[in-house]
Amino acid sequence: MARITIRNTIGGCMTNLEERNIGHTMLMKELEWGINIDTNTVYMAYDFDMDNLYTIVTKTDNILRHQKDARKSLNMIISSYGGDVYAMLGLIDHIRSLPVKVNTHCLGACMSAAAVLLACGTGQRTMSENSTVMIHEGSAFEAGKTSDVLKGADHLKLLQKSICNILGEVTNKTSDFWEGVSKQDTYLTAKDCLEYGVIDKVV
Repeated sequence: MARITIRNTIGGCMTNLEERNIGHTMLMKELEWGINIDTNTVYMAYDFDMDNLYTIVTKTDNILRHQKDARKSLNMIISSYGGDVYAMLGLIDHIRSLPVKVNTHCLGACMSAAAVLLACGTGQRTMSENSTVMIHEGSAFEAGKTSDVLKGADHLKLLQKSICNILGEVTNKTSDFWEGVSKQDTYLTAKDCLEYGVIDKVV
């Protein structure tokens, strides 16, 4: 920590004042933002919604803007029960649009939408040994006229098919396999995820 010494000759005494330097200030900001600029890491310990989508996009943009090596990959540490499917799809599109590889890591749990995001890392996808992944069908609350409710149900089916297609692209299992798995809450261990190609390595 930088030390600034202020000499006070009044009464013949000297006063030392410590001031936070830029590095310390940045550390406090990193803790507040949930990022680590030195390691290019974004920490995601919350459920997904549209506000968090904007927050994560902002975090990744800030890290990439300040990094010294433009080729250095980005790390996402995910601990989440899931959340909004639209936010999740937006995050996947954002990850795929970035100019660097994005490593995803499951710490504790990646469930529902978070499990799909984990599998969609464009770099190395990892998982701690005792973490859990859960896959299931999307759910929604629809109210209104019968025709509107039916349209909502049809749209939800299309979203579910899209998610299974995505999983079929990024894992070594087919979209049909994931459609079957997602019919109920299916819990996967790190070993299962490695076998199914959801991740590349258990760490």
